[in-house]
Amino acid sequence: MNRGTGQVTLGTVGEFRMFGLTLPGIESASDPACSLVRLPADTALRLLLPILETLWKLDRTTQAKLLKVGPSTLKRYRAGRSVPRRREQFRRIEDLLRWYVALRVLFPRNPELADAWPTRRNSGLKPSPVANAVRRGTRDVRRYLEGELAN
Repeated sequence: MNRGTGQVTLGTVGEFRMFGLTLPGIESASDPACSLVRLPADTALRLLLPILETLWKLDRTTQAKLLKVGPSTLKRYRAGRSVPRRREQFRRIEDLLRWYVALRVLFPRNPELADAWPTRRNSGLKPSPVANAVRRGTRDVRRYLEGELAN
């Protein structure tokens, strides 16, 4: 997260290449290991909100809790009238987008499983990844998924 520029970091170009992911412009990175893939916070939020609602099928109360905002702030986000301002909000948006990327890498042939994973029972993230994140924050689930990617 780069609060000064209002950007969310999704990883390095090297990570994207390693997992076969692409975004416009990353092919020209001079140092893939150090070059970061970043999105403006408003763009990252516009990408994330449909994932939370349409793919992961989370109700708006749960979405607000995951983002650690109130219902009225979530409503403003959805209308494009507000952008994140606090470090915690940036971090959560970044973590949730990284969940999405990790799940697409872990389940490349089964997007339905990738989309169901956040709300399914999980012995490592009891009772489910989303419930764990609401209670403890999004970072633990991100670390869990990064550990799975490293295996």
